[in-house]
Amino acid sequence: MSLSKVVLLSTLLAGCGGDGGSSIDAAPGSIDSAAPDGWTSLLEGDWTLPAGQPDTYYCVYATVPRDMYIKAFRPMIPVGTHHTVLTLFSGASPADGTHLCNVGTNGQSMIYGSGVGTPDFVFPQGVGLHLKAGQRLILNLHLYNATDDTISGRSGTYIQEATASEIQNVAEIVLAGPTFTLQVPTGMSTQSGGCNISAITSQPIQVFSLSGHMHKTGTRVKSVITRGTQEIVLQDEPYNFEKQLFHMVDPPITLQPTDKLTTYCTYNNPGAPKRFGDGSDDEMCFSDLFYYPAQGANFTCSGL
Repeated sequence: MSLSKVVLLSTLLAGCGGDGGSSIDAAPGSIDSAAPDGWTSLLEGDWTLPAGQPDTYYCVYATVPRDMYIKAFRPMIPVGTHHTVLTLFSGASPADGTHLCNVGTNGQSMIYGSGVGTPDFVFPQGVGLHLKAGQRLILNLHLYNATDDTISGRSGTYIQEATASEIQNVAEIVLAGPTFTLQVPTGMSTQSGGCNISAITSQPIQVFSLSGHMHKTGTRVKSVITRGTQEIVLQDEPYNFEKQLFHMVDPPITLQPTDKLTTYCTYNNPGAPKRFGDGSDDEMCFSDLFYYPAQGANFTCSGL
């Protein structure tokens, strides 16, 4: 398997000369010529997987070269990309570049994620992200090759930049649901797990987008808030592993620190029982909450 390349790219400044930006090896501060019009490549990695290569992880590390405000994401998810997770990372090592890693190699706070078939994600007006010069990022790439041929690709994240005045509310994302307690028997079943919102925040938060994450046998996700004797259904949606979508919530839903969130995942499992795991043939069960203001929360919430 080839060592991936990494590049952190920002918008082209007026007057920049030379041939920077013409290839994947462009220096920070240049435009990747392969980026679609209006989009900037934030970070990305090249990879090659031999035929039948099982679940494999590479982590792309990069340092933000300047303050950046983000109003939209677009994933680079060629065939062979199971999902990506983009987190803020506080460590000084390893150096910027791409390294073999595992499913648990992530920073604390998640700012974006993509799965199979994920479309562009555009923040509501006034909402977005602020990356500060010198912050470090990890893009965890979950890769696999289920074909009989060697495949190569480039996985990563494009962004659309905003001005500071456009972003009044800085957002983050949390995945809430069962982890190592999850068991999926053969046949149809619904499994659940919870999250105390107090594990995320000590103040009210505004949820403006929702999704769910399961693997191949998942068919439906339901997210329910318990507030005293009241139950509030946040989402109750069919799930398709090949088309993982976020749903915008307008107006946003206010969650209180005293709330409890329960995620219900329905499965149609034709094979042997499954457990929680990162492999494509394992299973997961998460409600994905995009909210503001950002709390610096751990990006998984589980354990009710």
